[in-house]
Amino acid sequence: MKILQINKFFFLKGGAERYFFDLAELLSAEGERVSVWSARHPLDFSKREGFLKDFKKVRRIFWNRDAVKKLEKVIEREKPDVAHLHNIFGHFSPSIIFALKKRGIPIVMTLHDYKFFCPNYKFFTRGKVCFDCLKKRNYRACFYKKCVHNSRIKSFLGYLEGKWQRDFLKAAHKIDMFLAPSLFIKEKALEWGIPFDKIIHLPNFITIDNLEKIRQNKDEKYILYFGRLSEEKGIALLIKAFLKAVDKEANGWKLKIAGDGPEEENLRKIAKNEDGVEFLGRLNSEALKEKIFNARLVVVPSLWPENFPYSVLESFALGKTVLAAKIGGLPEMIENGKTGLLFEAGDKNDLAEKILWAMSQPEKIKKIGENAREEALKKYGSEGHYKKLKRVYERIKND
Repeated sequence: MKILQINKFFFLKGGAERYFFDLAELLSAEGERVSVWSARHPLDFSKREGFLKDFKKVRRIFWNRDAVKKLEKVIEREKPDVAHLHNIFGHFSPSIIFALKKRGIPIVMTLHDYKFFCPNYKFFTRGKVCFDCLKKRNYRACFYKKCVHNSRIKSFLGYLEGKWQRDFLKAAHKIDMFLAPSLFIKEKALEWGIPFDKIIHLPNFITIDNLEKIRQNKDEKYILYFGRLSEEKGIALLIKAFLKAVDKEANGWKLKIAGDGPEEENLRKIAKNEDGVEFLGRLNSEALKEKIFNARLVVVPSLWPENFPYSVLESFALGKTVLAAKIGGLPEMIENGKTGLLFEAGDKNDLAEKILWAMSQPEKIKKIGENAREEALKKYGSEGHYKKLKRVYERIKND
């Protein structure tokens, strides 16, 4: 089967790109003919470049004629049987959905984020979870809450973009099948109005590493956060909880934070130059694996409703116990006490208590990590994922 994979970024920006690259590799290994199409130089919408250029960038959010012309050439050349969309908004615009339908190409789209339902992608604004745009079935809250970069103008554009794709273009109606990595996002999609028979729950997959290839597990005395350093990730909460825990009785322990992002300076201030908190910056893949493998515990302290984060899957694959907030799709991935640990989202005291418990129970934490890896092998392996996805492709192709 000829499959055209489309994503706006062609570099590893986040979970959507991780899936995009891994899936292209998996499908090729299974003998499928895969083409990928991405923007060569993604537009920087935050950069001001003068009225005319800014106007053109804004226009492309709503309808990108250049993207349509380029995609039509790709379609002519590759003649795909199916198109699989990932992250397209803001750069390609919904215009490419119409270009594909004009050529009669069936479309499947993975819901990597909440963009269809929430203009800022996250269900999180002004420090809190927010479902206003979803519940009220409009996007006005985005404007009056300034949900997009705390900017009235950008939030107004977010409101208009939402109305444009939902009420005028009815872009979602053109998609033949949606894939929901978590049951949480599936529930929100149904609530938003996507028909039940057009959405399938298909969790992301992960390739299981051979642990022998990685250095011997040292079980060092540190807990680890890795990922983007932004407000909704809850890292400030984690630092406060960790400092509270070590203040009680956990001498010699460290919190290591790997990644970068807009909150880094603020997080360093919260850490107050404490010796126990170490910022590692962005690590390459191998260095990060080693950090995960040697940690006692990986913490996912999110304040926003995560969909199906790779940070958890990667930790599972390395046999590492994850302590995660009970929010969004995270509780679906973790059976508390068996394949991981959960705490009440936003609750510093609960998080500190769970960290202290993990520090004092090395054998139990090791066992939970082993359970998590075994579970990941059963539920999130690449072979099972490919078989389910192939059935989806064949179904929409033959409908």
